[in-house]
Amino acid sequence: MLTFNQQQAFDKFKKLKVGALFMKQGTGKTRVALELIKSTDSNLVLFFCPYSTKNNLQDEIDKWCLNIDHRIIGYETLSSSDKTYVELLKEIENKKLFIVADESIFIKNDETKRYKRLMSIARMSEYRLILNGTPLTKNEWDIYNQMNFLSDKIINMSKQEFLNVFFKKISYKKAGQRAREFYKLSDVNIDYLHKLIAPYIFECDFKFDKNEYTQYIKIWASNDNKEDYNAKKQRLLSSLSRGESIIEQFQNLAFSCFSDEKRHKEIAEYVKRKNQIIVFCTLVSEAENISKELNCYLIAGDTPLNKRSEIIENFKNDNKALVMTLGTGAYGLNLQFCNKIAFSSITFDYSKTEQAISRIKRIGQNKDIEYTYFTSDLGIFNMIFENNKRKRDLKELLIDKIKENNICDYFTSNL
Repeated sequence: MLTFNQQQAFDKFKKLKVGALFMKQGTGKTRVALELIKSTDSNLVLFFCPYSTKNNLQDEIDKWCLNIDHRIIGYETLSSSDKTYVELLKEIENKKLFIVADESIFIKNDETKRYKRLMSIARMSEYRLILNGTPLTKNEWDIYNQMNFLSDKIINMSKQEFLNVFFKKISYKKAGQRAREFYKLSDVNIDYLHKLIAPYIFECDFKFDKNEYTQYIKIWASNDNKEDYNAKKQRLLSSLSRGESIIEQFQNLAFSCFSDEKRHKEIAEYVKRKNQIIVFCTLVSEAENISKELNCYLIAGDTPLNKRSEIIENFKNDNKALVMTLGTGAYGLNLQFCNKIAFSSITFDYSKTEQAISRIKRIGQNKDIEYTYFTSDLGIFNMIFENNKRKRDLKELLIDKIKENNICDYFTSNL
């Protein structure tokens, strides 16, 4: 039986051939997709998803009994394997094809090989569906490519026309420097954009019926770490005063904050006292250092995919901690058997934190949830954390401060 939101989504799209489910992680959007597929006359389904989530997706398909011929292809495989791409083109000839793009943020860039190949396959399909765990309001920067995947008739504009109509250009120039330009979504025609895409979008949040508890534990930076941080901070402020590019320097500051070995040891001491907890890290070195201090499981970028499934199964039946990098653990995994998450570090990409939380905050979670954030006395942590609370990325923060003409003063006082 479908939940109320799932039934609403099914009813909206059952008479359409294309649609986008922007349903918060944990609301069961895969279940909706499978029911929609069953309601069509398609005879082949291609699921595209991050490679690391293929097993989890297959488990969902098996759970809800899809009896139509189907394939699951990782986005990474689609872009890297010419053989797979050619074989897919042959296989879908004369088929009534249904395509599902899961975690569609992976196809937002139209310059990538994966997007171009997926579009070629999509043109040969009868039905197309996008699944995304992030609400549409957080993806208006790249909504054009996702809607274009569904149908070029939805927005019915070129990419440049789309930018001209729905975005405004912001220039930032220091004396003697070349102007830098940004595009920011304009409020002028936003209602028109929503009107164009509304028939093909279903959004819903997740109403969680368990309690959620959050605690913050401050980790003081080591003296060596403070010295390194302050040197990088001064270089950043100097660059700001000259109007130079600063994105990479913000990343360097974050690295300085979270690469402190003293910090890693103190976090490990806390984790030792907790049973079956997931520890998310932004840096591989951070994850490795913490895991060395613990008797725990570790999943990082170089952990083979077949090994990851084995590790998660062992973790499920154990009280030891699981240390994961955000890049490998934030997407697609269902870890609702666990109810504790600790963030050793955080990133300006707030969606990764939301995705990580959604590994345990899902339909079927039967325990109250605990979140632990290990904070810092270094300013970059608070800046990242406060920006995440406002659901913005670093680029949006910079644009806002440029518009206010106080970018230098803001970062001087907050870093």
